[in-house]
Amino acid sequence: MKSQPLKFNYEFSRVYKRGSFATGKHLSLHVFKRYKGLKHNETVIPFDIKRVGFCANKKQLGAVGRNRARRLMREAYRLIEDRIPDGNDLVFTLRSSASVPEYSVIKKEMEADLTRLGLLSGKEIQDG
Repeated sequence: MKSQPLKFNYEFSRVYKRGSFATGKHLSLHVFKRYKGLKHNETVIPFDIKRVGFCANKKQLGAVGRNRARRLMREAYRLIEDRIPDGNDLVFTLRSSASVPEYSVIKKEMEADLTRLGLLSGKEIQDG
């Protein structure tokens, strides 16, 4: 199933405060394993979905750089989202950087962080 976006500040805060994390040179990943019955405005969030958010640092990159970084992260995530189990909230953050890293670097770090947290299943999908 396709992932849904994290939209609200308190959802991001919940992931940051109550989740686990892994960091790489360019990316950091925060993951919150949702429990069944978690509510959003009196509506129970389905457990069989993944929710994801992408952030980029505002201090060193301009608007164009932040948007490019988020686009690259979304594309790398799109190719590996089928290998991630449902019931997780994920936040990928581009760490302080003077420039946006290349797509291949982002994808490799994303896979490494997910593997480090035990979220990536073994089946490899070839892109190209």
